[in-house]
Amino acid sequence: MANKLKIFEKLGLMEKKQPEDILEGSDLKKKDELEGEVQSSEVLSKDKVNSVLSSEESVKSLSSELKQDNKSQSMTKEPSKEEVEKKLDAMIESYEKNKLLSIEDIYKKASLVTDVKATVFMVDVYGKALPENLPLDIKRESVLNIMKASDIKIDDLLSDAYKRIDALNNVLESVVQTTEDLKEKNSASIRDLEKRIEELKRTVVEREKFQETQNTMIGYEIQRIINIVDFVKPK
Repeated sequence: MANKLKIFEKLGLMEKKQPEDILEGSDLKKKDELEGEVQSSEVLSKDKVNSVLSSEESVKSLSSELKQDNKSQSMTKEPSKEEVEKKLDAMIESYEKNKLLSIEDIYKKASLVTDVKATVFMVDVYGKALPENLPLDIKRESVLNIMKASDIKIDDLLSDAYKRIDALNNVLESVVQTTEDLKEKNSASIRDLEKRIEELKRTVVEREKFQETQNTMIGYEIQRIINIVDFVKPK
């Protein structure tokens, strides 16, 4: 047991000692046995190290594969139902804001009744049914009498009128706001583009100045060389 503990010292777990120090007073046979055990332990230790290294490489390889798989999955991940619905709602809202609505579309969107008899427009129908040359007061009184005889309540028609005006105003306000937002956004983009255009113009001017300076320097040097050549060239 003591010999095995000393072998562990040679494996680096403790300070390494020579077999001669361990076997002080021992015969050659025991020394040989110890050296055999040491060699055997060293082989096992190398195998163990190789095994550990191999395991680490396997773990690294597996980790790399998992990261690659996760990356591929994230790239090909399909959007959730909520994300799709959110995008569709945004697209529909954008389309609706830029869609020209007819008056009928506005009333339909506001869930207002379409039956003329139940709307404020029935007053206009009755008024047009009367002779055009009737005085306004008489025409008005005649329409009210017809509505009373037809059991049509003026309050219901007025309520319908208020609802229609409110629906029309809502669309009008939305259109105005959308237009203002668009103008503000596009104006900001125009300012950025104008700034960029000015920067590009300055770059062109600076480059032209650079080219002019460079051409002057090179032209002067070429002429200088030509003058020297003309001076030394045999006539």
